[in-house]
Amino acid sequence: MPGKKRRGVGDISRYTGAAAQPPSFRDEPEDDTIASGTSFALVSLAVFMAISFAAVHFGTNNIESNLEARSTATLQASGFTAVDAVAEGTVVRLSGTFTANQNEASAFKAVAAIAGVRSVEGKLWPAFSGELDEIEITGDAIEINWDGDKATVTGTVGAEERREFVSETLKAAFAEVDIEGLTILDDLVEKPRWLGATLGLLIRLKLSLPVGRMIVDPHNELLIVAGEVEDKDLRNEMNAKISDVAQDLGFDANPAIRLPKVGPTQEEIEELQFSLDDLIEGKVVEFGTKSFELTENGTALLDEILAALRQAPEIRVKIAGHTDSRGTTTANQILSEQRANAVLEYLLSKGEPRERFDVIGYGESDPTASNETSDGRARNRRIEFTALDGQA
Repeated sequence: MPGKKRRGVGDISRYTGAAAQPPSFRDEPEDDTIASGTSFALVSLAVFMAISFAAVHFGTNNIESNLEARSTATLQASGFTAVDAVAEGTVVRLSGTFTANQNEASAFKAVAAIAGVRSVEGKLWPAFSGELDEIEITGDAIEINWDGDKATVTGTVGAEERREFVSETLKAAFAEVDIEGLTILDDLVEKPRWLGATLGLLIRLKLSLPVGRMIVDPHNELLIVAGEVEDKDLRNEMNAKISDVAQDLGFDANPAIRLPKVGPTQEEIEELQFSLDDLIEGKVVEFGTKSFELTENGTALLDEILAALRQAPEIRVKIAGHTDSRGTTTANQILSEQRANAVLEYLLSKGEPRERFDVIGYGESDPTASNETSDGRARNRRIEFTALDGQA
């Protein structure tokens, strides 16, 4: 029997194409295959993520651009031509201005109605329309105090020539004039005539009034002259002059020339009380309904009362407020006090001194007529003036 030929490693290589090397010495082909597969997966994932990001990014940009364009078109169609719309995702933020016949809520509502808009944020502001108001520069009141032959002036005027005019005019009546406190305020617009008229009045009054004080406020149109004389008729004459000059200028006046502080007589107190009672007989100081705001009729009556008060400036006066019984007791008490104080404020605005008045509210506690009728209630809603003992 023929013997079998033994095949070596070289022979096996011929059939398999493998290197003539024992298996235990070969490279590991399985490891290369695994490494190559992992690298491919990572690259694929990175590419996928890049594509996804690009799709989201460019897709979001397209959505925002679309919302901005549609929001702008909607705003323009609604008349909001000065409003900007910026989309952040599906949120639209508005900024800009709206005109007098528009409102912010309408703009927000119009954009919120657009399909795809989740919410609308931002702030709109009313656009300025018209011309800027000219700023009025107002100065301090002129105050002149004199004692004998010396006068001291403080306040503001609009130019150096006005300051010199004050100095030269007063030097005709006073040996010494101090105007260091009288300053110049640039661009101060002064009303005509007031300075010459009031300085002329002061020089006339000074002949009989050795010590006095004058305050002139041209901006608030107020003239105050205070001093003291011995004679009642002279006092009334001087106060009348002050009122006449103020009326000619269109100013309110407080002619506060008084008698020496010896106190008013009982006769003078009764005389003032008679005048006050006569003025308000059958009348009331009128206010708005359930209000403490004076009406035109109310201030007209107070002007008449003010004229009577100025005939006896040294007499103190009580201002008392009353209401009818409608409403709560607490509310009526408060309203009576508010109305009495409103009268006080009006008199003070006309130059009357605060220390002259006592103010009180009685609420519904002191009726003069029945609250069961409308006529009675009307009589109970009143302001009373009472002349008091003692020097003002």
